[in-house]
Amino acid sequence: MQRFAYLALVALGACGDEDAPADHADAGRDAGRDAAAADGGADGGCESDGSGQGEVLGLRVGGSCSCGSAVLLPRVLVDGVWLGGGDDGTCSVGAGGEVVCPARDGQVSARLDGDALDVRFTAGDEAVVVGGLELAGDAMIPGATTWFSNGLQSWSQSGAISLGPPAPEEDLAEALVTRGDGEVLRGGRELSWWFTAVGGGGCTLVAGAVSAERFHPWAQAGLDAAGGIALRVASGGAGEQVAVGAGQSIDAETWRVEIGDDAAALLERYGRALPSRRSATPVAAEAGWNSWYELWDGVDEEAVLQNALLAREVLGPRLPQGTPLRIVVDDGWEVSWGEWEPNEKFPSGLDGLAADLHDQGFEVGVWLAPLLVDAQSSLVAEHPDWFVGGASYSVFGEGELRILDPTSPEAAEHLAGVIRRLVAWGYDFLKIDFLFAGAYEGHRAQPVTGLEAYRRALSVIREAAGEDVVLLAVGAPGPPSFPMVDGWRFGGDIVLPLFGPSWPFVANVARSLSVRFPLCFATLCDADPPILRTLERDEVEAGGWIVALSGGALFLSDDLRLLDADRPGWILDEERVALPLGGMPSIPEDPFGIDAPEELVSAIADEMAGQTRHLVPLVWRAPDGARIAWNASDEEATVGDVVVPPHAARVLGP
Repeated sequence: MQRFAYLALVALGACGDEDAPADHADAGRDAGRDAAAADGGADGGCESDGSGQGEVLGLRVGGSCSCGSAVLLPRVLVDGVWLGGGDDGTCSVGAGGEVVCPARDGQVSARLDGDALDVRFTAGDEAVVVGGLELAGDAMIPGATTWFSNGLQSWSQSGAISLGPPAPEEDLAEALVTRGDGEVLRGGRELSWWFTAVGGGGCTLVAGAVSAERFHPWAQAGLDAAGGIALRVASGGAGEQVAVGAGQSIDAETWRVEIGDDAAALLERYGRALPSRRSATPVAAEAGWNSWYELWDGVDEEAVLQNALLAREVLGPRLPQGTPLRIVVDDGWEVSWGEWEPNEKFPSGLDGLAADLHDQGFEVGVWLAPLLVDAQSSLVAEHPDWFVGGASYSVFGEGELRILDPTSPEAAEHLAGVIRRLVAWGYDFLKIDFLFAGAYEGHRAQPVTGLEAYRRALSVIREAAGEDVVLLAVGAPGPPSFPMVDGWRFGGDIVLPLFGPSWPFVANVARSLSVRFPLCFATLCDADPPILRTLERDEVEAGGWIVALSGGALFLSDDLRLLDADRPGWILDEERVALPLGGMPSIPEDPFGIDAPEELVSAIADEMAGQTRHLVPLVWRAPDGARIAWNASDEEATVGDVVVPPHAARVLGP
């Protein structure tokens, strides 16, 4: 059925005519926007949806009456307390059609602007400190069983989980400020960063932020006592502190909330609405070899040169004619984090290595963690004011790392100089890693939030790199990065040195793709390389399919000098070469097609338990129409008359 969704300021029972044609959707929205309230069913159009909420004024989001609806009120977080939403006095409809709620001596309002939901707080006679803004209320999504829980950054656990009661407020508050490994290994019940989808019964609600400039956006969904869904779509509450003077206003991040019966279409539409560099300056998905996933930080110049030649032998004949081959030197080339000069393992220097590879017809790339500096380095000792106060990050084997403050002009120039030097050495592909730390809250030279500082850092990097350099963001929050980068790692590492190649890490990447595929319409999504060594053949082939379904890159990363010659052929067939270079993701035929767990399990937990508890939709549809069954589980699965073994993928008929 064609979607007919509209948003209006109405009382709960006011649904539009469910038989209205799709091409009248805009007219329905315009009419609804002009109405302060409507009498549900007074003209025989629709009866109440039976939520038990009564005639509640609010910002209404709804599809046809047979699908679902939500009524939301604005709130603001002031001095650590959520205000508004009717708790500080009766909400009303303003002269411009917006919902206005008292918030102490100020007010918080919400309005519809096209497809966007905007929330604004205006302070009263006293200055206040604002920590966030939100829309909160109740939704009716018939048959909903499941919601998407997205992690904060690339590596964070992400997947679909079952709807239950909303997490207690104290658990939510803790999750909002948890960072580092604690956030990566999240269970996901408390919130979903950036966007969510609620569904499983034929009707779906998709709520997603389409800006991420000052506040960290997040959503929460849970079952309420009346049988509906308690819904929050918020901006902030994650440690942000923004001073708002008397009589001044501050805006939330902009959200889109839509309800309809085609989950995949709603999710794709959200992804395509995100601001991104891709919309104006798209780049092609690339193929090549990356040094990380077997050589680790023991990589040296000779290993890179030898693997480059082998990558040409393995990949070259299988790539479309004219496809360049890129060789990426990952972590292990530098003196130390923050001292981005080549160490003794690269006697020709990085510039010499780049020149050698260019002479052989390769393109080149290099890894760095541009925002992190060894806390024991001379740079920190000599310029302590270049770093974020009260914040640091530790990496196993590297110790404590300080975070550059891009609001310090001197630190920003230092960062720009690092990037310019790498580009001058010949590297026009930068894999910029551990970026999430740049969004930590802390004391900076200028009074900005962590997310504002993060965006400023990426702007410095982009300007220094130039428009023609490809930036791949890793360990990065997605939507805030997309306007400045060309590609994004959407999942966790495909291998950890402690465990070696292992199926749970492949399944983990697949689960992330199953809920993050909408973001792959905004940028090139990097799945990490398929691992060819030691895994069983079905597992290798399934790993190749996840890279293909991601549609954003095709890189190998085994030490090709040690690899059995037949293994690359297990994944480099025509389809699994074309799809990852196509630039667009594949989509689960049923994004809610799993028996959703109560919370997310990590690859490490599955590895330790010796079983696979990651749940991933079984059937996927590629952009070219191909259907692929992908079985993450330890048991065989059946699709029609096709039996899919455990840890395996199979191509289905159309």
